[in-house]
Parts: sequence; C-alpha cells; structure tokens
Amino acid sequence: MCSRLCARPGPHACYFAAGGPRNEEERPRCEEVRALATEVDWPCELRTRFNERNLGLRKGVSSALDWFFENEEEGIVLEDDTLPVPGFFSFCEELLARYRNDERIWALMGNNLMDDWNGPIDGDYYFSAHGYGAPWGWASWRRVWKHYDVDMKQWPKLRESPLLKDFFLNSHEEEVARIIFDRVHDGRMNSWSYQLDLTRIINHGLNILPRLNLVDNIGFDGDGTHTTTADDPRNKRTARSMPEPLRHPELIMLDAQRDAAYFDQYIGYTTAERIKNTVKMVLGGQEGPLVQGVIKLKRKLGKKA
Repeated sequence: MCSRLCARPGPHACYFAAGGPRNEEERPRCEEVRALATEVDWPCELRTRFNERNLGLRKGVSSALDWFFENEEEGIVLEDDTLPVPGFFSFCEELLARYRNDERIWALMGNNLMDDWNGPIDGDYYFSAHGYGAPWGWASWRRVWKHYDVDMKQWPKLRESPLLKDFFLNSHEEEVARIIFDRVHDGRMNSWSYQLDLTRIINHGLNILPRLNLVDNIGFDGDGTHTTTADDPRNKRTARSMPEPLRHPELIMLDAQRDAAYFDQYIGYTTAERIKNTVKMVLGGQEGPLVQGVIKLKRKLGKKA
C-alpha cells in the first residue's frame, strides 16, 4: 500500500510525501492517500512530494526525509498508520527547542509501549540508547540526519570490531541487533529506520522517550510491512497526553534498567519467534515470494500470518 509521511517543523510548514503504487490495483488507494493533503486546514505552507513509482520503505521513506531535512533544520515526523494525541506535538516542540544544540540527543520518540513502568522515574521522559526500529511519530534535527546512511556502509567494519560488543546490555540484545543489522544491510529486511539506530550507536547518541505513550499505531490489520498481526504485543491503544508543564529529568543519563526491560518485552525474540524467523529465512525471508504467498493466503482465509 502506498505510504505517506508528514513532517511538521512548526506552524508554518507541512511536508507531505507519498510513495507510488506497487501495481495498478493499488493506484486508487494511493490516490486516496494523496487526497489527504487537501485536508490540511491549519495555517501553513504545504509542500508535497508524490513519487510516480514505488521505491519501497527503504528508499521511499529515507528519500522523503532527505527532502525534508534539506529544507528544514528540525521537525516532527509521522508515517502512515500512526495516530498521535495532541500532546505529542507540544512534547516534541518543547524538546526540539530544549535540546536543539545538544549533540548527545539523537531523536525524540513519541511512542512508549511500556508506559506502565513501575521502576524509578525521574521526570516525564527518559534517555534511551537500546531501542530498535518502530519510530511511530518522532522528531529530530538536520544535525542528526546528516549522519544517516541508508546503505549502512559502516556496518561491516563495525560488526567485526570488538568495540561493538561493549555497547550491548546483554547477549540477547547483541544477538538480535546483529541479526537485524545484517538483514537490513544485505537487503533481506526492507526498512529505513534501523539505519538511524546504527548512526545513534556509532555516535553515542541518546533518544528521548516519553513517560506516557503519545502515539498509537493503528496499522496492525495485515496491510503493514512490519505490523502484520493483531496479536503483536506492540498492538496497544494506550496513547494519552502528558500533564503540563513537562517535568524534565535532572540528569541526562542512559536509563539502562528501563531499556533492558523494554527490549525484553517488545524487541527481543522469544524461542518461538526465533524458530519462525529461521524458517522464514530458509524460505527466502519475509519479503520472499513463498512467505508473502502464505501471508496472502492466510489473509484470504481470515487467519493471522
């Protein structure tokens, strides 16, 4: 399905990017998505970028973000199937200004699926370095995006470096992260976002996550590329705005305890998932014709892939 991306750096500009259809059957749906640009009704300069051919997630989204950050120093980004609460925008706008010149801060994330955390809390957001993928509403700066490399040219050298091992919280994270980066690097996983994670690791950056979830993903209906089943543990509708004024943490330091818990709950593989992923790889990967054929068949039969 045609995807869209809307980036809003402030009240005066809105960037709306949409990919092209993969086939003629998808063309009407792409046109329907593009028509949403006409519904922008707040005071702003609307800029659009509509691709005539489908570039896929990897090139489609990354090239749209290249376009955006070529024109803006900072901004808020939303992809298709994300549903933010109003407080998401004020959260991003305040922190974009607060950390504008702080090279330690990489991105502001809107989604936090583990908003029921009962451990130590210092302020209304925390600093993270061990999240991977799933930026369902985020904000950042041109100073960060300039490090982005969609082809991950530094990964082969970093993968063999003993320095990388020192980064991970535990062996489980190391295993999963290496698998993810290998698959994205060699094209077996169609993604743009893990490349941004890699630049964060290389540059010792920190992401900011809100104490409460500010963005829901409503795309767990089988049409998404990486959100394929309704029983995915990330399929949660918990978004709500943060009370104001925003309480800032006293220290800008990694919350490793919360990162480890989040990784185990929402990112790492269970034993069953490891077996399933191994079978998928043998059959050509998630995007391979055999796996995609099974997914389409199960959808027709009303089952989960």
